[in-house]
Amino acid sequence: MAKHKLSQSNQKRYFARFYLEAIENTENDESILNRKALLMAHRQSCLFHLVGAYRAFIWEVANTYDESYVATQSLQELLLQARANGKVVTELERVYELESTSGSWLQAMMKMWERINAVDPDATTQAKETMNLNAIEVRVVSETDEFTQLHDWYENLSSLIEEIRQLLSEW
Repeated sequence: MAKHKLSQSNQKRYFARFYLEAIENTENDESILNRKALLMAHRQSCLFHLVGAYRAFIWEVANTYDESYVATQSLQELLLQARANGKVVTELERVYELESTSGSWLQAMMKMWERINAVDPDATTQAKETMNLNAIEVRVVSETDEFTQLHDWYENLSSLIEEIRQLLSEW
């Protein structure tokens, strides 16, 4: 694990890249018996690391402006906090605009993350049925087409991080 918080976004992107390669290898290997489940696990792991890289990057920029940030805090809350402290974080305002723009790649990535982590409220209120304990049930997100965007999300996030880091190093 990264010893320094500043390198965490790089590490998370490395892990996301690792899972992108694992997805490609799994898709091309016909001999894997549980291929669907393994692909879903790799896709969700990749998305987990992409979101982690995004949040670590937000921390990195907030830290540059001496603002405290925790991963449970929304970007909007961070920007409001910075304004209350008399600071304008233009780099993160640009990222927030991208995150809140309907149809943007960042909004799609974050919505997918929310969707796969959503708890089904009906699951806790329905009576449990008798089930075969020898079978493993895999919850597959029906929007698997959205997972095809993982490569694009990785590339877009990497470009965004590098571009904003360049802007931060200029001042």
